[in-house]
Amino acid sequence: MILEKLRPNGLWEPAGLGLCYQRIGDYELKLIQQNTSPQAAVAKLRLSTLIHSIGWTIDETNVQMIDAEHLTMQERHMKEMEFRQEVALTWPCTNPECATPLTAFDHEKAVWIFEGKNEQRLPNSDQVEMVEHWTVQITCPVCDTVVAMEPYDFGLLAGDDSLLHYQVQNGEVKYMALNRYEIIDLIDNRASDNLIIVGTFCQFTGEMLPPHVRGSVVLFSPSSEEE
Repeated sequence: MILEKLRPNGLWEPAGLGLCYQRIGDYELKLIQQNTSPQAAVAKLRLSTLIHSIGWTIDETNVQMIDAEHLTMQERHMKEMEFRQEVALTWPCTNPECATPLTAFDHEKAVWIFEGKNEQRLPNSDQVEMVEHWTVQITCPVCDTVVAMEPYDFGLLAGDDSLLHYQVQNGEVKYMALNRYEIIDLIDNRASDNLIIVGTFCQFTGEMLPPHVRGSVVLFSPSSEEE
């Protein structure tokens, strides 16, 4: 079940319901954010019943409410993301004897791990599809604990820019994703010898690449060219 796969302090946002939960214990969630729509209120009651039925508890105090009526969809999304990023800043190392914040970890050395495929029910449908499950591992600089995170949580913690860089697991090759202006500049200045489009697998090592890398136009740099 999805709740059991949540890391400590990890966030769970059921798609399209206007609710965001955080795992705060072995079998305990906290509702940290809810929009003010009637749909979110109904969804909260239904999820509360379901979650309690499997032996979990929910703390529904001090919930941040997001105005669903007077904010545009873009404004609502921005407020939701700002709040979740603030939550991510409070995440500590998972070693109970170490209080090092995850923000102090070296995010550039994150390792993406393919965990296999899971069934996922399509929204508003009885159909299911197989989707890839990835985790991101970062290492504590103080106690060397390896912390496994969901990609969504890692993005909140490290920021969008962290997803522009990717290093294959054996360290032989690094990729840097480019925007269209950077691509044009490289081509116009005939500096595009290391410019490629990546697919599902690294063409140098054969390693499977995470979904956010695939289809990107990137600059690649072999480790021998690194500082």
